[in-house]
Amino acid sequence: MKKDTLIRVVVMVVALLAASYLANILTPMQKEISIEKGELTKAPIAGLHKIMADVAWMRFINVAGGMDTIDTKNVDKISAMLEKIIAYDPNFEEMYQSGVLCMSNADPKKAIEFLKKACDNEYLKNNSKLPFNAGFLLSRTIVDQNDPNNILSKPDYTQAAKYFRMAMQRSSQPEPYVVSSYIRAKAKAKAEADKKIDEYYATLSVLYDEWKASKKGSFEGTIVETSSIPDLESRLLKAAQNAKNPVDYDGNPIKPLPESLALIAKVQQEVLADNHLCPNCITPTPAGAKFCTSCGTKVAVWGTCKTCQKVLTGGNYCADCGTKNK
Repeated sequence: MKKDTLIRVVVMVVALLAASYLANILTPMQKEISIEKGELTKAPIAGLHKIMADVAWMRFINVAGGMDTIDTKNVDKISAMLEKIIAYDPNFEEMYQSGVLCMSNADPKKAIEFLKKACDNEYLKNNSKLPFNAGFLLSRTIVDQNDPNNILSKPDYTQAAKYFRMAMQRSSQPEPYVVSSYIRAKAKAKAEADKKIDEYYATLSVLYDEWKASKKGSFEGTIVETSSIPDLESRLLKAAQNAKNPVDYDGNPIKPLPESLALIAKVQQEVLADNHLCPNCITPTPAGAKFCTSCGTKVAVWGTCKTCQKVLTGGNYCADCGTKNK
């Protein structure tokens, strides 16, 4: 037998053996995809698990898209398909972001379980949407679409705040709705733990605690803040205004809590001392104003010349009389 003929025979034999080996691997995988319930299998070897995850994901889209609705009657089927995708590829990001949410109203507890696993996944640690989605589900009351009396999940604001904060920390510039969701969940958790306070006080308290925690030191007289909440002082100001002038669910004014008034005074003194706030409605007052432009309360005049009382326009000397004011 010639040498080149022998080489061809060897190549053909190797190719047949390789094809047979792959067939033995792929055949059970194909059967697994057709099984909608049953034990999850281990991820295939040689990187084929990603291919199988893609195939399973396409099948999931086809099945879920063909359903009129996903509810408690068919959610187990959807959940099993998602479990299979995770078994093939635990890092399948789109599955966590889209697949899990489509079943969240039918089985929120399972959806939250999926999302918590995703949040703990080191490969997905830079994804801020996953913890936000977890926090969102944890902060909601979800009822069965087929039975309004069947509550599928109740809010867990402490856990929700944890995941909202995780979402904030995973973003260099967290979206305002993420920050607001964190503050709201944290405040609701605080109000639930202490029935004597309301959410106005709780919100102000949460922001004040954040401000205190952010004071890690100073550099050349400037406070160095490390809070992940942007515009913290402006949020504190707004929270103080709301706590000073609270309203009920119908929008009617109600009396502020004594605890709120005490905390407002502390915030004004420690945080907002340079904002020249009205003592009544806590609105910043302009230079030279004798009365608050929002509520009419008499306020301490600031920003005027000590000699002629004209509003200072900048510089060290009064533009009207020349008196040195700095």
